[in-house]
Amino acid sequence: MNSVPPPPPLPRHRRPIATGVLVALSVGIWLLQVANGVSPMNASTLALIKWGGNLPLYTLTGDTWRLLTAMFLHGSLVHLALNMYVLAFTAPQVEYEFGTGRMLAIYIAGGLLASCASVFWSEMRVTRESVASLVTVSVGASGAVMALFGALLAGQVLPTPRFAHLPRHLQPGIHTGLIQAIVINVGMGFMMKGVDNSAHVGGLLGGVALGVVMATAARAVGPRATLLRYLAAAGLVAGCVGALLHTADTRQLVVLRASFEAELQADHEN
Repeated sequence: MNSVPPPPPLPRHRRPIATGVLVALSVGIWLLQVANGVSPMNASTLALIKWGGNLPLYTLTGDTWRLLTAMFLHGSLVHLALNMYVLAFTAPQVEYEFGTGRMLAIYIAGGLLASCASVFWSEMRVTRESVASLVTVSVGASGAVMALFGALLAGQVLPTPRFAHLPRHLQPGIHTGLIQAIVINVGMGFMMKGVDNSAHVGGLLGGVALGVVMATAARAVGPRATLLRYLAAAGLVAGCVGALLHTADTRQLVVLRASFEAELQADHEN
């Protein structure tokens, strides 16, 4: 690990605008939820489902879009604040080293991969006696944030675009704080109830892969090279989503969904 000090502050025209947009988007959606009657401190499962939470049973039976929407939803003010705090400190570094466009690609694609991992793990936990994991809703930006962590880890192996012209020993290294943050986030996921650790691990691994994609041939610039990188990231996501949907027993899940919706309707009427 390099002992080079962190890079200097960003010049004025390179402020992490995209990071601010991501934070504002998540906060804005949470405010919309609250304005529409969702509890600010403990959103109900039903409310999160209605707003686009990643419910595996629904995601596997036509609502594939939930893989995306879930990363912008949060179950409480505390949940939102913690995720935005980490995002605000992590995304600028990724944006600085990889560039704005690549950071956004890593965040969105990494969040989708994290959602895929969450659904896959839920599907693997289904037993003959219980399908509870299929009706457990998952929300939050933490999987996408873990993807940013993974991309920074990949930057240890390959030069990131902004510093590709420098000798390896002069490129900014990743200090131990990043490793500690990853260990704490994953470790807490194993120790605390209600934390979707499969999304954390999936986002981290996905971020490493995406970081490699975005850092490969970092000196190759121009529209063609940029397009190829984005297509590679999109292909990785498409492959994972396709595999997830292909392995699902759709006919059985459709029956389960109808039964689940009937139960929700009955509870609502009562």
